[in-house]
Amino acid sequence: MKGKFANFVVILLVSSMTLWGQGQGGGGNTGGNSGGNTGGNTGGNTGGNAGGNSGGNTGGNRQGGNQDPFSQGQQGGGFENRPRPIYLSGQVLTDDGQPPAESVVIERVCNGSPRPEGYTDTKGRFSFELGGNPSLAMGDASVGGGQLGGSAFGTSPFGGNSGIRQTGLGRVDLTACELRAVLPGYRSDSLRLGMRSAMENPDVGVIILHRIAGVIGNVVSVTTLVAPQKAGKAYQSGLKEMRKKKPNYEKGAVQFEKAVAEYPEFAAAWAALGDARIGMQDEAGAKEAYTKSLAADPKYLKPFDPLLRMALKAKDWRTVETLGEQYLELNPNEMQLRFYTAVAAINNGNPEKAEETVLAIRATDKKDDFPQSHQIMGLIHSQRGEFEKAAAEYRVYVEKQPNGNGIAGVKKQLNEWEVLGVIEPVTKQASAQ
Repeated sequence: MKGKFANFVVILLVSSMTLWGQGQGGGGNTGGNSGGNTGGNTGGNTGGNAGGNSGGNTGGNRQGGNQDPFSQGQQGGGFENRPRPIYLSGQVLTDDGQPPAESVVIERVCNGSPRPEGYTDTKGRFSFELGGNPSLAMGDASVGGGQLGGSAFGTSPFGGNSGIRQTGLGRVDLTACELRAVLPGYRSDSLRLGMRSAMENPDVGVIILHRIAGVIGNVVSVTTLVAPQKAGKAYQSGLKEMRKKKPNYEKGAVQFEKAVAEYPEFAAAWAALGDARIGMQDEAGAKEAYTKSLAADPKYLKPFDPLLRMALKAKDWRTVETLGEQYLELNPNEMQLRFYTAVAAINNGNPEKAEETVLAIRATDKKDDFPQSHQIMGLIHSQRGEFEKAAAEYRVYVEKQPNGNGIAGVKKQLNEWEVLGVIEPVTKQASAQ
C-alpha cells in the first residue's frame, strides 16, 4: 500500500505543476457570439427558397442580428462575429530607469495563468495584439496545459482558457488580467488591465523590473560583450525579427544561426535561437540550442527557465534536480524552483534531500505559498512508517487547500489509515484534549 500511495501522491503533485508560480486560468470567451448567427439564420429561414443565401445575408443585416460596429466582413448567413483586435503597448524599465540590456518577454496573466505575448525592443518598448501570437503561447510548455505542437487556445480568438471576456461593441473585460515582464534575476511589477476597447489608447504604461538581492547569475552573458562584430550584427538582426508585432521566427532563427556559426560561444544567440525554435514549434531544436547556451556560459540565467520547463513537462526528474541545483546556486531566492527540486528529489528516491529542501522553504517568509509542501512531508513520513506525523501533514494540507489537487486521494488515505488503526481518528484526538 505504501508504494502504491507514494506513486499516487507523486501523480497528484505532477498534475498541479507549473513553473515559477504558474497555474490554470478560468474565464474564456462568454460574450458576443449569438447575435449575428441568430439574425443570419432567421433571415435565411424567412427568405426560404425565394432568397436562399442572399436572403439569409439580407435578413441577418436588416434584422440587426449583429449590431457590433467592430465586427468585420460577411461570411455565409450573416456577419462573422470576430471582434476588432485589441492592441497593448508600453515600456519596461529597470528600477534605475534604464531599459533592460536583454530582450524581455511580456506575459499576460489572467486568473493566475500566464501567456507570453511578445518581446521588448532595445529601448524596452513593447506592442502586441492581445492573444494574437498563438505560436509563442503554443511553444511554452507551461501555458494553459498546452503542449508543443498543440494549441493552448480554444475557440475564442483570445484563447478559450484565457480569462478574457468579450463584452461586445469592441470591448473586452480584462479585470482578471495583468501584464508583467519576465527576466531572470529580476522581480516584475504588474499592471492591471481592467476594461479595454479597440478604440482607446493602447498604452498601458511602464513595467518596472527590480533586481533580486543575492542573485549571482548573469542577466547579460559575458559572451555578448566580446562577440565579434559580424556575429553581433546577425544577433541584432534576429532580435529585430523576434520583436515585431508578428514575429518571423524562421527569419530570426536564420540570423541567430549565422551568429553562432560565426561565434560558437555566443550564449545569448544560442538562447535566442531556442526562443525562435520554440516559436517554430521545434522543441528538440530548442532544447539543443538552450543546452548549448548554458554550456557556453554556465552563469547565464536565461536558458535555465525553458530547459527546466521542458524537463518538468517530460517528468525528467534527474534533469529537474540537476538544473535546479545549478540555478539555485546562482539565484538562491527562487522558492518556486526550490519546491520543484523537492518534488524531483522524491521522484528520484531521495526523501532526505526532499525533506531538507522543504524545511528550507519553511524557514522563509514564503512558506505559506507552498501548501503542497505538506503533501510532500506527509509522503516522506509515511515512507518511514511515521503515520501520525504523515497524517498531521496531510490534515494541514486539507485545511489549507480544501479544493486543491489530490484532496480526495489524501482524504481517502487518511480514512484508510483510521480504519486500519495506524492513526487516531480526529474526533478521538479532539475528545482526548
